[in-house]
Amino acid sequence: MLKVESLSKSFGGQQILHDISLELQDGETTVILGPSGSGKSTLLRCLNLLETPEAGALTIESDTVRFGGKLTDESVRTMRRHSAMVFQQFNLFPHYTALQNVALAPQLNGKLSKAAAEQQARELLTKVGLEHRMDAYPDHLSGGQQQRVAIARALAISPDYLLFDEPTSALDPELEAEVIRVLVDLARENRSLVVVTHNMAFAQKVADRIVFLAGGRVSYNGTPAGFFSSDDTRIRKFLNVYELIEYKI
Repeated sequence: MLKVESLSKSFGGQQILHDISLELQDGETTVILGPSGSGKSTLLRCLNLLETPEAGALTIESDTVRFGGKLTDESVRTMRRHSAMVFQQFNLFPHYTALQNVALAPQLNGKLSKAAAEQQARELLTKVGLEHRMDAYPDHLSGGQQQRVAIARALAISPDYLLFDEPTSALDPELEAEVIRVLVDLARENRSLVVVTHNMAFAQKVADRIVFLAGGRVSYNGTPAGFFSSDDTRIRKFLNVYELIEYKI
């Protein structure tokens, strides 16, 4: 289980997250929704300690870290072993092939030998549909292909939780569909996913849980069915924007 207790985060004196408390179960796909500036990406980055909250606690599996003071390097490493992050931008090493990008982390952390890491990388790239592009460098891959390499790289460290920060926002619709198919496959394997996205179809059809943030607070935490049928004024306003966009298209 991933548990957040009374988590708060500020930047430059501005409070971004207000007393966030959540419990996310293993094997679930949680989608975090909300308007721009609501704190979605900040919350996700706090789960991987890329940002350090001022208050609260984070528990993943049996490990807990409490905020309010300086974190030790050891505690940060311990918590990060439980999760892997996939960003909007792909952040691949341009001088490494797809295979080398995916195989690198397990070698660096000492979990696998070079041969074993490369074999695992081949299997993961095949899993995301890139068995024919293993020797390609990032510059020779489409955006969707690069993002799928990034997903394979995250899987390579065998995390308890996969965290996705708008993984398709930089892609056109056709390439977005490639990445969404991979996410759907991962969800069907009952992997633990936490996804910040604006893809309402994915949220409605694939998520086990919707967390809706507004003004840095949790306004909804429950099933997709309950969210999309909610009569809450703020939720309806949010969903109406997407209905208008779809109508115009």
